[in-house]
Amino acid sequence: MKKVIFYISILCVLIFSGCTDRTILDSKPGEAIYPVTNLHYTIAGTNVNLTWDLPSKIPSDINLPVSIYIQVKRDNVSVLSVTLPDEPVSYAYDSYNSSNQYIIIVKVMGNVNTKDPNVSSLRYSPGVSVSF
Repeated sequence: MKKVIFYISILCVLIFSGCTDRTILDSKPGEAIYPVTNLHYTIAGTNVNLTWDLPSKIPSDINLPVSIYIQVKRDNVSVLSVTLPDEPVSYAYDSYNSSNQYIIIVKVMGNVNTKDPNVSSLRYSPGVSVSF
């Protein structure tokens, strides 16, 4: 009898705690951040120098200065993710090997003030990439 009551109580707990009525966010609130423009790279030995222009318009709810998020993929495997603060317009990757394929993705990243614990305070632009 104790086993039956135990299993019924477990079943009730699972039924009543398994379903929650929360709305799923399709996108973050607020205006989107525009991506970087004029992304160029130069290769010198084992260094890859990246340059770009920041977007001319930053949404008003973004805390300035914005940061830049860079992801480096070597042979389709992510090998580096770095965030550069204070609105940089260049970056030097120093582990280039000409026998590998590279994709470098650059995104603008901004912080917003939010009081909602279910909404991230980070907002990213769409990524701009170069491959070589």
